[in-house]
Amino acid sequence: MARRHLDTAISLACLALTFFLSPGAAFAETVPQPIAFSHKNHVTVYKMNCRFCHSSANKSQYANLPSVEKCMMCHRSIATDRPEVKKIAQYWNGKKPIPWNKVIDVPNHVYFPHNKMVNAGIPCLTCHPGMDQAGTAVQNLEFGMGMCMECHREKKVTIDCWKCHY
Repeated sequence: MARRHLDTAISLACLALTFFLSPGAAFAETVPQPIAFSHKNHVTVYKMNCRFCHSSANKSQYANLPSVEKCMMCHRSIATDRPEVKKIAQYWNGKKPIPWNKVIDVPNHVYFPHNKMVNAGIPCLTCHPGMDQAGTAVQNLEFGMGMCMECHREKKVTIDCWKCHY
């Protein structure tokens, strides 16, 4: 009986280890968005800093999704004749938020502090490679324990479990 419990415990430990060390969820498929926002156009062509739209990335755990107000800061007068900008204006005129669909997510048990990463000088494209060349947002990396551990070891920062998991 004790041997069976030991085998079960070992099996569960291996399963847990596999889960936590696996690369993470598969790459996200393209997620439809209410506005076909081009990261390439804004970041690469117009040289906008990611934090202009994702303004809480250096202040909060979360990098917020841009509000209709943020979009209208420029699009009250820029490219107003374009179909996607007209959609933004409809949300603005209807006093409704743009219902962006989340593209990149981490499990609920993971604490990923955008502000600590951004303020430590980690460029956005480290975790979001290719986003500057993307049309609508895409997930180009598999976020998981292995990726995080590799980066933390490379940068010689803590690998204490409770810094990222709670």
